[in-house]
Amino acid sequence: MSNQFKFLIASILILYGCLEDITPPPFTGELTTTAEMLLYFESNGDFINSNLAPPLADAEDVNINLDGYLVIDLRNPDDYLVGHIRNAINKSSDSLYSFVEENHDSNYTKVILVSKNGQSSAYFASLLRLAGFNKVLSLKYGMASWNRDFADSWLNTVGDSPNVTSYTNEAFPKNEFTDLPQIIFADPNSSVEENIKLRIEEIVRAGFNFNKEYILSISILNDDYLICYGKSRLYNARISGTMPGLGHPDGTVSYEDSPFYHFRSTEFLQTLPLNQKITVYGYNGQLSAGLVAYLRVLGYSARTHLFGGNKLFYTRMIDDQELFDYAFSDSDINNFEYETGN
Repeated sequence: MSNQFKFLIASILILYGCLEDITPPPFTGELTTTAEMLLYFESNGDFINSNLAPPLADAEDVNINLDGYLVIDLRNPDDYLVGHIRNAINKSSDSLYSFVEENHDSNYTKVILVSKNGQSSAYFASLLRLAGFNKVLSLKYGMASWNRDFADSWLNTVGDSPNVTSYTNEAFPKNEFTDLPQIIFADPNSSVEENIKLRIEEIVRAGFNFNKEYILSISILNDDYLICYGKSRLYNARISGTMPGLGHPDGTVSYEDSPFYHFRSTEFLQTLPLNQKITVYGYNGQLSAGLVAYLRVLGYSARTHLFGGNKLFYTRMIDDQELFDYAFSDSDINNFEYETGN
């Protein structure tokens, strides 16, 4: 029996045990450290494969509850000085994990991460959720949603790719099933909880960097395994109306989120390649950022395409009722007060 099928069987047994309120047995035998982490996530809420991901907070909610929320601004110090949410604390990725760990159990009811446009904050918020910090959320659309003075990063980005006329509705197949990535930890006797903490701390410290954790354009991709992550309408355009049949770039593979959650161990997670970079686009970059955070924890070489469909086929998104709610628009921009300086 192949490793992947042994792992799938183990996954089903453990997940069934969770459904029956039975504590799964200790991980033993041929389960690798990666498989241990995966089964731990799936038997403890399976955050990424749930309607909690990505963990987003609306600007209106944050504005009303400023005195009860801890707001962490992830932007560079210069941007922070130009304008930030009242009482927001400026932190870099180097100190983010430790700061959240120190303050998560405080009296704050939520911890809100803020970035320029909601891309990096969705990535870091998802990582911290995976680490067990369940109060952490990302400000939806970032500072662009707080005040028009900060909205240019979105307003100047939405549109259609220059290559959109070459997009297709052709379905491209997933890979065959393969093994999970292998992650080696320094202490072979460390627990799965310790491994997860070490792994996520390391990834948070590494930051959110161009061409590693994210990419701005998919028009120059060569050997990447390109994924569309979302509902089927995100992958395939309608056959009539605006941009008919121009669904996705050539070679893109479809993986669906709710209600199918194709990245569960019992679905298609193990169709992801081990020897290719994986690039993921979604609706507006926030869901894909969260998925990429998860995949990187599991050892995959994955990165998110910033702004997703809003940057690839915005015209189609605003014309399709199934996608419209994921399209950034003037209605997402507020006029809330902000502070300048330190």
